[in-house]
Amino acid sequence: MMMLPEIKQQIETEISEQSFFNDLKDEIYNFKLNKYFSEDGNTFEIFGYFDDSTHRGLRGYYHADTNEYRVLVKFGLNEFCLTEYFTDKANIFVEKFQPELENILKSIKDFDGTQNVFVEQKKIPAWKYAESLPSDIEGFELYFNPKKYLEVTNGSFVIINYCDFTINSDLAIFYNIFSDNFGSEARINGAPTVIYDFDSEDLKELEEKLEQNLSNQLKKIREEAS
Repeated sequence: MMMLPEIKQQIETEISEQSFFNDLKDEIYNFKLNKYFSEDGNTFEIFGYFDDSTHRGLRGYYHADTNEYRVLVKFGLNEFCLTEYFTDKANIFVEKFQPELENILKSIKDFDGTQNVFVEQKKIPAWKYAESLPSDIEGFELYFNPKKYLEVTNGSFVIINYCDFTINSDLAIFYNIFSDNFGSEARINGAPTVIYDFDSEDLKELEEKLEQNLSNQLKKIREEAS
């Protein structure tokens, strides 16, 4: 769906009134700046900072469906929004976000895993089987593991993540603290696809399903990404 011309014009005008967007530094903590200032479907992409060596970064954009400026953080192929910066006005977005930009990028750079009491109580970081997870399998690298997991949204934590950035595809296995179970999702050429091969109620069941399905599922993702 394309953005309405009047909405696009409004965003372009609001952005032009904020010097912040034109004065962004070319590099912060090894994150390189991309300036977009362009429409992409129902979003208007404004800027991004990315470190290709770590596959981490963030981008700022306007989402026409919700009439909001947003900041989206990226770890590998995992993305989630920082909801505290949602606002419908460019000047308010800049007021909130500008003082925090460098701190946010530093926290992304230094990130070495989340800590959460419910994940700890589930004994996920102490899970012995995690030590046997291969660092590379079927051409996918282990990007997140149960000892260094990532909080995303709605009570979900990525505890296992295998990525092949050359084909923009991955497999992510989640633990959700609200449902107290495990699920998974694949991204194939960047498009999310829910899969059910790793749905589990506990670590023992997940271990069995990883043994049975991990290699075949990664092969399938690669085939579908080709």
